[in-house]
Amino acid sequence: MSFANGYAPHSEAPTQFMIWSAISAIGAVLKNKIWFKHGTFTIYPNQYIILTSEPGIGKGSSMHPVYNMIKELGLANMISDRITAPKIIERLSSGQPGQIKPVNGQIAFTKDHTGSIMSTELQTLLTASDWMLSFLCDMWDRGEFYYDTKTQGSTNVVSGLCVSLIGACVPNYIRKINKYIMATINGGFTARALFIFADDVSKRIALPVDIESTQQGKKLIQDLKDDLTDIASLGGQMKFDYEAEQYYIKLYNSMQIKDTDSDVVRHFKRRMHVHIIKLAMIFSASHRNDLTINKIDLMNAKACVDDVMKNLDRTFRGVGDSDLAEATSRVQDFIEKKGLCTYNEILMNLHRHVSPENLGRIMGVMYQIGFCHETTIGKNKMIKLTTVQKTATTTVSNLVP
Repeated sequence: MSFANGYAPHSEAPTQFMIWSAISAIGAVLKNKIWFKHGTFTIYPNQYIILTSEPGIGKGSSMHPVYNMIKELGLANMISDRITAPKIIERLSSGQPGQIKPVNGQIAFTKDHTGSIMSTELQTLLTASDWMLSFLCDMWDRGEFYYDTKTQGSTNVVSGLCVSLIGACVPNYIRKINKYIMATINGGFTARALFIFADDVSKRIALPVDIESTQQGKKLIQDLKDDLTDIASLGGQMKFDYEAEQYYIKLYNSMQIKDTDSDVVRHFKRRMHVHIIKLAMIFSASHRNDLTINKIDLMNAKACVDDVMKNLDRTFRGVGDSDLAEATSRVQDFIEKKGLCTYNEILMNLHRHVSPENLGRIMGVMYQIGFCHETTIGKNKMIKLTTVQKTATTTVSNLVP
């Protein structure tokens, strides 16, 4: 039974949040002990996963259960979000005891320079240092880092780096990353991260049962701990089997950037194949110990990445050069939620964010791009959503332990 299926009866959190929390956890315990060679580039299973929703939807309750297991088992070097980029480098440089390896006939103790950052408030992490975003971009796909020491005045290099991130934020903040931290989509963070969007809880439970209060729940937790420990013991190079290789070639060639793609989708597509391989490695490790990626692993990975891409425009619709970009995103959110509403309803709910004059300009654009249209019901003029905008959710089941 998967983590998401096991915890679902005990939590209102969106299923996709629990699935992606488990995916993040597996990548965190695998660290850089497994890898995939992609030409001159080495791909590791570390992920940057950002759970995005309004407050109270279940971001924290999805992240904490599985990461508490990791902390208890000591399977990853956990790093808090209340830390600056230099302090993260210091933590990674110091390292933790790693593997015992034979070197020239003698036993040598290696250092583990990997880490997993957990940030229940992404804003706290990203604003901790002026260069935190650029640092995180480097850590996503670089295995070493050069830094200067203040006391000794020398340049040091840390090798064998691998950083994972599980974070949470509200949509309004992530749309303002550009304004708050002077970072642009071109900076690369949004293309390296997987933003998992949910607009509501999965269900409502008045009195959820504590999972640790039942024998079945206790067994589930122990089984999950055993699985994580087993997964963490894997090591070596992963490779495609023949069928997976043929499927990947066709898949890679089909990833084309379209003229109609927004900036955030364009940049995401350029790294889409890397996200798919990272996820395929995680799915393989969660089910088997043969260090082989098969076609099913790739198909599951593609389905998950497709879901992420479907929600990118919705998550980042408030990012833009226009002064009305943020107000426009609020108007779109309201119309999507209502489906059918009046102009006055929009103004009553959003008057603190948009003036009547600007709302008129925004609605003119919404009509022109076909997002919504005017209709008459009885004697009332109504605004109707033209197409049903659904939040994409991860549809692949039993992906992770």
